[in-house]
Amino acid sequence: MTLAEHLLGLRPAAPSAGRLRARVDGRLVVVTGASRGVGAETAARLALAGARVVLLARGNEALDTVARGIRRRGGSAEVLPVDLSDPDAAAAAGTQILDRWGTPAVVVSNAGMSLRRTLLDSRDRPQDVARTIAVNYTGPVALLRRLVPAMVAAGTGHVVSVASTSVDIPAPGWSLYGASKTAMDAWLRAVALELEPSGIAVTSIRLPLVHTAMSAPTAAYAAVPAMRPVDAAKYAARAIVERPRVLAPWWSRLAGIALAVDPRALDPALRGWDRMIDGR
Repeated sequence: MTLAEHLLGLRPAAPSAGRLRARVDGRLVVVTGASRGVGAETAARLALAGARVVLLARGNEALDTVARGIRRRGGSAEVLPVDLSDPDAAAAAGTQILDRWGTPAVVVSNAGMSLRRTLLDSRDRPQDVARTIAVNYTGPVALLRRLVPAMVAAGTGHVVSVASTSVDIPAPGWSLYGASKTAMDAWLRAVALELEPSGIAVTSIRLPLVHTAMSAPTAAYAAVPAMRPVDAAKYAARAIVERPRVLAPWWSRLAGIALAVDPRALDPALRGWDRMIDGR
């Protein structure tokens, strides 16, 4: 671990195996975006702690590969291919989960779409807005609208949403991505207040940059300190064990406070970051 990774909290400790097992052993856990990266690592960690995991993503073959890997290690994994950018398909997947496997104890809403494109670059691309909002907000909401009422009826459950530090820190080029993640985060904040009396916990995880296939197209990110998918999965495990309302790096929360006081406080740093990434 480098000094930067240590100071930025990019290599977090996982909760103890016993505490995680106490939360998920024998219980149904749904993980979206589970065919690779953070979702695949999270699904494996939870399955090996005893959870009965249902994996959701678009790619049937990739899902099967992840599920086989979990089963070889003694875990339980089922697959359900679905395109969460289609709210109707997402809602149908929720109904199918309830009919085939029952009410989940935990839903890890991890599926997401990352898009780095400026306003001017996307001015003639309305599909950028539509798909980013669909994958990061309306699709996950449609799935949860099917699953959460069953969790409320059961009197217990936990919704964990994998968001981004973009919720706290806006950045040039990431307006569509940040807006879609912030929309989901705002929805969850209100829903958390509605659901808490029913015994349902809600956690928003605001992850920093994670080195995944999603971040790979921005070549400059390869040299930037970042989380690994396995470390992001530790964050998810910690969220399930501790059930906080928000889980984010200390520096992200601090930046959010600074921006609330002065919305321009970080402008030089954020513009400098953007120039560095573009090699300018």
